[in-house]
Amino acid sequence: MEFEELFTQLLIDLQAVFRKNNKNTSLSLSQVIVLSSIPVDGIIMGDLALRIGVDNSTLTRLIGVLKNKGLVKKISYNEDKRSKLINLTDLGENSIKIIETSTSRITEKTLKSLSHSDKALLKESLNKLHWDLTKYKLSDN
Repeated sequence: MEFEELFTQLLIDLQAVFRKNNKNTSLSLSQVIVLSSIPVDGIIMGDLALRIGVDNSTLTRLIGVLKNKGLVKKISYNEDKRSKLINLTDLGENSIKIIETSTSRITEKTLKSLSHSDKALLKESLNKLHWDLTKYKLSDN
């Protein structure tokens, strides 16, 4: 397979595995992405939209659903009442811990056939890929 096909298939496989292993939660993949992207000290809505690559209206809808589920709270940020800071609630933090545990299990099962050196090489390659994707995401290209 060429890189383009590999990227597409990897994205499809990751989503399918995630859904299979988290079907007991009431969260969609989009909601999990939002929750997982909120730092411990919170994040401004506009920055979160840039981080996950959605427009403000899409993020507003997602945050509304998460707020109704009691997973996030939205507060005014400093003097600008238009800016909203998003924080995880205790329930949101617990949900993230459950998802992280599931992800750890998936990772262990998926990588068990790799040698220690292959795992180290894969980790290094994935870190470089993540860095390059982050730079691309932030560029004007």
